[in-house]
Amino acid sequence: MSIKLRIIILSLIGNIAIAAVFLTLAQYQASQKDQTAIESSATVYGQAWRTVLNDSFDNSVGFFHPQSGDIEKISIWQVDTTAEDPPVLVDFLETEEVGVDLKEYLDQYFDDAFGWGELSFVMLFDRGGVQLYCGTAYEDLGIDPCAEEAKPEFISSASGRLSKAPNDEFNLGARRAISSISDSTGELSSAFYQTLRIDIQKDQNTLGTVLLGKNIADALEIFEYEFLVKALIDTDMQTIDLNNYYPAEDYAELGETVTLAETIVHSTKQNETTLIQNGFWGKLDKDLGVSYVSIPLSDYNKIEDARFTIISNQRNSIARIIDADNYAFAVLGLVYALIVGSIILLTTYSFGGISKAIEVLGALTEGNLNIEMPRRLFQSSKDEVGQLTESLETYRGHLKEIENIRSQQTKKRKARDSVILDKMGSLSRQLQGDAKDLLEQDIARMKALTETEDFEKAEEASSEMMGIAISRMSDEVVALIEARTGEIKTALDRNEELLLNILPKDIAVRKLANEKVIADSHESCSVLFGDIVGFTELSKDLGPERLVEFLNDVFTQFDDFCDELGLEKIKTIGDNYMVASGVPTFDPEHPYKIAEMGQKMVRYIRELPPMKGHLPAMRIGIHSGPLVAGVIGKRKFIYDLWGDAVNTASRMESHGVPNMIHLTKDTADIISNRFQLESRGPIEVKGKGTMETFLLGV
Repeated sequence: MSIKLRIIILSLIGNIAIAAVFLTLAQYQASQKDQTAIESSATVYGQAWRTVLNDSFDNSVGFFHPQSGDIEKISIWQVDTTAEDPPVLVDFLETEEVGVDLKEYLDQYFDDAFGWGELSFVMLFDRGGVQLYCGTAYEDLGIDPCAEEAKPEFISSASGRLSKAPNDEFNLGARRAISSISDSTGELSSAFYQTLRIDIQKDQNTLGTVLLGKNIADALEIFEYEFLVKALIDTDMQTIDLNNYYPAEDYAELGETVTLAETIVHSTKQNETTLIQNGFWGKLDKDLGVSYVSIPLSDYNKIEDARFTIISNQRNSIARIIDADNYAFAVLGLVYALIVGSIILLTTYSFGGISKAIEVLGALTEGNLNIEMPRRLFQSSKDEVGQLTESLETYRGHLKEIENIRSQQTKKRKARDSVILDKMGSLSRQLQGDAKDLLEQDIARMKALTETEDFEKAEEASSEMMGIAISRMSDEVVALIEARTGEIKTALDRNEELLLNILPKDIAVRKLANEKVIADSHESCSVLFGDIVGFTELSKDLGPERLVEFLNDVFTQFDDFCDELGLEKIKTIGDNYMVASGVPTFDPEHPYKIAEMGQKMVRYIRELPPMKGHLPAMRIGIHSGPLVAGVIGKRKFIYDLWGDAVNTASRMESHGVPNMIHLTKDTADIISNRFQLESRGPIEVKGKGTMETFLLGV
């Protein structure tokens, strides 16, 4: 790929990256603005909705509030009456013998409230929560609160009684809330009511409870009309809007809203965690053409139970935003095209001169010293192409000078080569046999080398010819030295290889350094003895050759295990295999590695097929402790171990269990954190007395 193309590609990528950065920042800024707008909308809509709710409450249920209601309407809650006074609700709850029937009394008392739309329903419960009365205005806004299918959330589905209200020392016997009443059959929509719960008390005793309710449909319609929005009430069970009750006016001009509502409710539920944490959540959805925000339905409801979602038509503003974005992208594309076009023109002009300079340079290197750089439009001696032209002219002058020098050197070289050929010919005439033939072949090769007009090749050929002449005289001596050196090196390598097969590498180095006595104390290492069970009977049945082959296969595999784990094989005696860990170099993992070595040995033996009716098995003993290791003797020396640790490991093997690993307590205490061990308890060990030992399975 040319540099010109690389620069153009880099410019494209760089400008795209810059545009992407600015686009990302713009999108981030826009998202922050949208979030700020949503937060402001949540605040404004929340305050407005609470105002609408409070106004609706004050003009309906609030008339009957025992402390702040209308004086004429709250007479029903009076407690102190005389015989001349008309009966009040307390009288009916104290006794059923007073005057007019309770239902007729309540129907008559709340008749005007139902008629004027101040109340949607009235329910009376005795002190135990059993419903005594239910009156309704029959508004046809969802399920009728007094219908058998009605399922108010304030009545327990288990007991059918009024649920207890939370304790509140400031309620003064009247608690405000927003409650829902659903249809148990699912045929009619749920309805939401502003409710006022009033405890009927006398002498600090609660005689019953009255629950007044007003459907919030009117408040919803007022809110939608005032703010030209669409409002939804969303619960875990369903989503309610005014269209669930009657064909409502489309103040937000959204058109069909069923699919829109489903999409918005789904999005709100996905962000429920943020909604609960912040108390609101919303979004400007350009795809839907709306902005929406979800807030608590009221100050008396948990946001997890009911959300109030306000949808605002933003299609016109979003269309303007999209037009502005398209305009910005068009301007960006135009500017980008101008920048890239300018870069392409500039690089084409600049690299056109560079390409011509490369062409001239190539001609000069091929020997054409008459070629020159052409004159270019707007050429300047200060720009890069002008400086390159001057450099090429200077280079052409140097080449002409070098050409003259080479011509003189060629004459001197030919004279030198002629002298060498004459001397080699004279030497050839003094030789006989193969030596003469070889030298004549060299002379012929030298003549062929000098027959070239290329200066560089001629110089190289002359140097090679001198090298041939000089090297021919020294070949015999060099050949003899190399032969003797090779023999000595081969012998040394074989000796070193044999020594490494006998001794550990560190010990072998010390032995080669003529260290006379090698004996090292090791404070902590582990020794393993392994012995094939029933070897004597097996050797009788197998015969000598097959027995040696069997032992070779087994011990070769054991040697491979040693190499895998980094252990040191000490020796084999008959069918006994001895290996150590932590010598000659200390290894903190020595007890673990020696235990793993024992497991590998037992597994391998157990997998061998029966031989002449004998099933191979192996006893293994391990002990960890201090010992002395070294090399003694002058001939047939080996690396060996001495000390009580060696004897103890041998006793563990001889007192061991076939196909199990017999350990001393010293080793078991170290490896018990990694291996599953089984105590054998105290046993009598020859030469050691009573010892507690352990078994390690495979």
